[in-house]
Amino acid sequence: MATASIKHSCSSKSLSLDSGVMTITSEDSYKSDFDDNSLTPLSPSSTYTVSAIPNIEHSYIDALILCQWDNILGPRLDHVWYVTGRPQPHTNILRFVTGQVLSGEICRDVHTSQVDIKFVDIPDKGVIIPAFIFSAQGSRGISLQSLALIIPNSELTIYLHQADLIHSWFSRIVAKLRVLCAKKDFGTSGLADLSSWLLSCLEMLSSLQTVGLPPTIQLSYTAFHPSNSIEQDFLRSVIASHLMTFSRSVVMGLNDERVNILVYTLGLFCWDSERFCSRAALKGKKWPYYQDLCVQGCTKNPDGSYNLSVRDLLCSQYPTTIIDVERREVMQSSSVLDHRRLSYETLLEELRELYEGEEGYGNSPSRFYQPVNSPESIIKDLIEDIHKLPPDYGVREAYVRHFMHSLQRRAFCLIKYVEGEVTSGARISVKRIKQDLGLQLEGDFRITLAVADKMKPGIYHYLLGEKKYDTEYLPNPADVL
Repeated sequence: MATASIKHSCSSKSLSLDSGVMTITSEDSYKSDFDDNSLTPLSPSSTYTVSAIPNIEHSYIDALILCQWDNILGPRLDHVWYVTGRPQPHTNILRFVTGQVLSGEICRDVHTSQVDIKFVDIPDKGVIIPAFIFSAQGSRGISLQSLALIIPNSELTIYLHQADLIHSWFSRIVAKLRVLCAKKDFGTSGLADLSSWLLSCLEMLSSLQTVGLPPTIQLSYTAFHPSNSIEQDFLRSVIASHLMTFSRSVVMGLNDERVNILVYTLGLFCWDSERFCSRAALKGKKWPYYQDLCVQGCTKNPDGSYNLSVRDLLCSQYPTTIIDVERREVMQSSSVLDHRRLSYETLLEELRELYEGEEGYGNSPSRFYQPVNSPESIIKDLIEDIHKLPPDYGVREAYVRHFMHSLQRRAFCLIKYVEGEVTSGARISVKRIKQDLGLQLEGDFRITLAVADKMKPGIYHYLLGEKKYDTEYLPNPADVL
């Protein structure tokens, strides 16, 4: 992974005493209405360092900041990452944002390991600020800190579509950042590590901008078009496993066109919001596996190999379907019931290795992969029905949408059934649920249950899991360190 270049400098601008409110115009949202010559020097304690994050083709994030609460000075800006090619926010906006994200946090217990997500909309400054508030060990003891993104408010829509994805990535970054802050060399090697993680996150978001799936997928791009024939048993296994793993899949292959046929096909079986977090393969781009993308296409090396990070697979929110186009293999990164435990253990191991300074952390043995062996009928019937329909006039696309709507209604029925059983005090019987809802086959039940869990998180583990695997019973990995 390339490391973001670090170019340290110090800020030499400050707000004049009578500058007043900054005026934002559509032509230049970061220009202020005062003369720079009137600025007075800042004290040495108000300086901050700057880094550049280069080689990001598409970004709607202008800058990222790291700030902390100083018990003497109040909100203090420590470091700024500017994204190369994007407008650079003015110094006054950076300081204003620092005060906003840390305001109201003075009474927070700094000894808690909880990471809070704060969203600040500043219309008169023309920016929105997603911020992650956490406590970390610094050179002056434990302090309240924040890692925040500065985004133009014109990009609010796309941010909201990808907010959960960004939260997932930054939660992991913050967990590792808290470990770095406890080490004495954070200002040197620690800052470089943090910059490389932020670079990876922005590269992931850039890939979504480059070849993200469209809101509406044309049939000609999918395996349901007559010109794109794929073996039905393989296609059936791919779609069934994709739905069992909460619509999380990675498709690998040598030919990007063959990979994208499956990527776009699986895109039909994603919710609208999930397509905004899905990406096709691009010829000439060797993207790695990115955690928590819904569907992603990846091109193999010429020798047929692909370096799939097991650690990133297990740190994802849900298990992932791994599809090899050439080998016609469909595997799952882990079982749904084991994934939370494995995810916790993997993140804990990552933080431990980072704290102890061990080299080469990033990959683990792929002993957790398992084949798909749950028989089902609903995908088999769906594929047979689709091939009976004409490929013209959007008939097949409409039928797939109807299938997804009916699957959601069936999942909603399952949720209401379980709620009714709990309310009445009856003993939950999975066997009776399967029989009453017509889900006798294990694959049909797990597909429906996965959709239900996305609508009502926790119901999957409530019916099939054990309490010791639930997130609420696992300690915070940051607490252990």
